[in-house]
Amino acid sequence: MKRLALLLLLALCACGYHFDGGEKIAVSVPYVIGDQEGELTDSLIWALSRTANFRYTQDEGDWILKAKVVDTFNDRIGYRYDRDPKTGDIRKNVMGTENRKSITVEVSVVNGTTGKLILGPQKVKADADYDYVDPNSLRDVSFIDPATGVRTTSIAFSLGQLDSVGAAGEDATYPIYHLLARKIVDGMLATGVPDDE
Repeated sequence: MKRLALLLLLALCACGYHFDGGEKIAVSVPYVIGDQEGELTDSLIWALSRTANFRYTQDEGDWILKAKVVDTFNDRIGYRYDRDPKTGDIRKNVMGTENRKSITVEVSVVNGTTGKLILGPQKVKADADYDYVDPNSLRDVSFIDPATGVRTTSIAFSLGQLDSVGAAGEDATYPIYHLLARKIVDGMLATGVPDDE
């Protein structure tokens, strides 16, 4: 463990950057290009604010963190067989039940005064898996209430545990943004402060 810590310390010292334990570096984060709701921008600000080496500032940062969403991809990774709604027999067709959403962001950090590139451009990717129900399957989204004999939607009673593919995919975006923000800030921490600053 001591050897790993020594190697990490040497790597940080050798790259021409360091953290000297002085004032925090002020970092500005312009709105992330392609961030529809501002959630990724907010996640980056949150991640920066939780470090001992950076502080967020709206304008005139020592560093400017520029980012843009360059790719969003959904890949179906889980399936199940469909069943006949009357007999319950398994049909030959399969239905998707689980996807993996991946988001790739291109990041660069520039000096707020000189405009000189400090880090990047670098692509950072994160993903999350999510389950969902098929909204076209009557069996997945409803049940027959034994007390009344009336078909009732199950999504209303699921407390968020059942969701359609579109809504589940949107919900998966937020943890991906948090993971991306942590990865980006960790990369900035590994870079350190230029020796000439």
